[in-house]
Amino acid sequence: MVVMVTKEVACVPSQLERRELKGFDAEGGLWIVNVKKKWATWLLISLQPKSKLGEENGIPQLPLDTKDLLFRIKGGIELEGVINKTDEEGIKAGFSEAINELIAKVNSQAFGLSDLESPLYIWPKTHTSTRSSRLREDTQCKAILKYVLAEVSELLRKASKKKFLRVVPLKVINLEIHFEMTRPEHLQKIVVQHNKMPCIHFKLTLPIDVVVFANPEEPWGKVQDQFVEAVTAQLSAMDKCIQRYTNGKTVPMPQAFHFELPEKTTLTTVIYPAGISDANLEQQRKELHAELGLDNKPFLRRTMAYLFPSDEVKSLYLRNIHKYIPAPDPDEFKVSLVHGLYTFHHCLQDYENDSDWGGLYRCLQVVISWFNLQGYIDKPVPTLRELQNMLSAISYKFFSHVIMKEWLEPEAMNALLDIFNISCTTMEVQANKPMDFSSHFEEQGTPVVISKFVIFSEPEAYILLGFAVNEDPKASKGLILNIMYTGIDDFSWIIEKAIEWKGEEFWKELDDYGLWLPQRPEGV
Repeated sequence: MVVMVTKEVACVPSQLERRELKGFDAEGGLWIVNVKKKWATWLLISLQPKSKLGEENGIPQLPLDTKDLLFRIKGGIELEGVINKTDEEGIKAGFSEAINELIAKVNSQAFGLSDLESPLYIWPKTHTSTRSSRLREDTQCKAILKYVLAEVSELLRKASKKKFLRVVPLKVINLEIHFEMTRPEHLQKIVVQHNKMPCIHFKLTLPIDVVVFANPEEPWGKVQDQFVEAVTAQLSAMDKCIQRYTNGKTVPMPQAFHFELPEKTTLTTVIYPAGISDANLEQQRKELHAELGLDNKPFLRRTMAYLFPSDEVKSLYLRNIHKYIPAPDPDEFKVSLVHGLYTFHHCLQDYENDSDWGGLYRCLQVVISWFNLQGYIDKPVPTLRELQNMLSAISYKFFSHVIMKEWLEPEAMNALLDIFNISCTTMEVQANKPMDFSSHFEEQGTPVVISKFVIFSEPEAYILLGFAVNEDPKASKGLILNIMYTGIDDFSWIIEKAIEWKGEEFWKELDDYGLWLPQRPEGV
């Protein structure tokens, strides 16, 4: 099975420049940052045990599952070999032999790692480095923070000192792979052979992307051994990928993807072949689900891959902001939450003046983002104006609604959902009728759209992201994402103003309301 599970870790923050590292404890201690001005896609927000969520000194907190350092090892390794037989089995054998030779190189003294931002160079096999006098075998590995740049969230860099959330960014140490050409075992011999049989010489670059987590107090020598083992394991996994997906004379390029799994503080690395669609990888994912004990929902699609610090600039919108607020006490409530990933969209975003009429458009963006990030649809999240153009193209009736900037009616909402092949169960609910959404989140896991539109009152729209129930039906709580939020895209402001667990009063204030419960397609 092409899978590697790393040591447990909670979350990875984003990039911080060298000049901003002065707040770090050089010995690897935690750096506490108070957040005000930015969102927190990669923040680790600390609390006590995982099962208990609450407050300490009035500061909301979430679980912190690890203090480990994350080493990310990347680089292109040249794979070179000879194919003696040009049928499919011969091609597979040639690539397998070449990868075995590459594994031997990784396990030799020629294998090295470097930090691009510093003069540090490491030879993991011999436990030596350009700082050998300071980084000895028995030195705690957190000492490396004195010599390399630890990457943390760029969002944190711009955060103010407002004491709203206490957050702990995990340190990410990026290392690049090298091979030293002057090592005796790396010197290549020239062999002249006379062989009348045809053969093919091949050369390509394998994109290695390995993650290794280490306790800050682990001996540096042991951690270096883990580097060698992890790269070796990924090469073996890439060989399995090539053996599985080579078709005739077409050999796939193996690529590494890292995933967070539910109820685990673990990153799981899966090797997928480039150029093969997620639909054609369904069988491999089913095998992985069985091996990892995952249920029948998407977890390992490429669109769900973990975002590392360097990926932060590619994401324009906040993801999964509900992760950063305390949930109801699990000893008192059964809590069911949205599954997977989504992005937060709200009124006045993207320089649009839609606070009076754009709520349901924004709800659509959240729902579409969920289906896109789970890999169910290929279409990206449309802008508000793109949604309006789509609606105008359907019929003249909808065109007039767009021109008049009117609140979306159910018929128009359903028409836009149909464009994205999103099926919904819809219903109208009276405010005094209790609803339990637990089964929806357990079975479907999709964000639910709530729309209040009553004549002579201001329309409202919300996204329901979770539900908590206990023995008293009146004590139930819903996790409400306020799409009508018109503030700035600022993490602390959004946590304060745009998302909250709300009780019975919220539903009563809605009067009558409409619901769209998106139904996810089958498959993993």
